[in-house]
Amino acid sequence: MKHNDSIEDLFGKLQGSFDVASPPGGHRERFLNRLEHSGSRNDSAGSSPWWRHLSIAASIALLLAASVFLFRSEPNLQDQVANISPEVSETSMYFAGLVSRQVQVLKEMSSPETQPLIEDTLLQLEKLESDYVGMEQDLVAGGNSKMILNAMIQNFQTRIDLLQEVMKRIEEVKQFKNETHETNVI
Repeated sequence: MKHNDSIEDLFGKLQGSFDVASPPGGHRERFLNRLEHSGSRNDSAGSSPWWRHLSIAASIALLLAASVFLFRSEPNLQDQVANISPEVSETSMYFAGLVSRQVQVLKEMSSPETQPLIEDTLLQLEKLESDYVGMEQDLVAGGNSKMILNAMIQNFQTRIDLLQEVMKRIEEVKQFKNETHETNVI
C-alpha cells in the first residue's frame, strides 16, 4: 500500500472483502452459555485457586516493597551530624538551649524603645543560624571536620556574645530612661 493512496481508494479496493454477514440466530445465547460453562469449569478444576492466591501474595509483596521504598525515612541533618561527631551534637544542643533561653529573656525585656534593637538582633541570629546549617551540611558532605567543628562552636559563641551585648544595651537604655524620667519628675 502506497502512502499516496487516499482512504477512499483503500476502501474502494477492499470493497466486497469485508465480513458483513450477521451471525446465525441464537449466537448470543450460545456464546453466553459457553462463557458461563468455561468460567465454572476453571474454578472447579482447581487450577485457579493457586493462581489467585499467588497473585494476591504477589500484590501484597509489591505493596510492601513500595511502602518500604516510599516511607523509608532518611536521617535528618542533625542525625547525620550526630553520627559523625556525637560530642558536637551534645554541645550543639547545650548551646542551642542557652541561646533559646537568652532569646526568651531578650523578648521579655522588649519595650517601645528597645523594639528595633531586639528585632535587629533576631535577624542577626537568624543569619547566624542559617550559617550554622550550612556548616552542618559541609560537615556531612565531608569537609575539613576539625575546621568546621571549630567554626560551628564559634558560631554559637558569636550568638551568645551578641545576645549578651544586646542585653547590656537594653539595660543601658532602660537606665537612661529611668534617669531621664527622674530628672523630669523633680
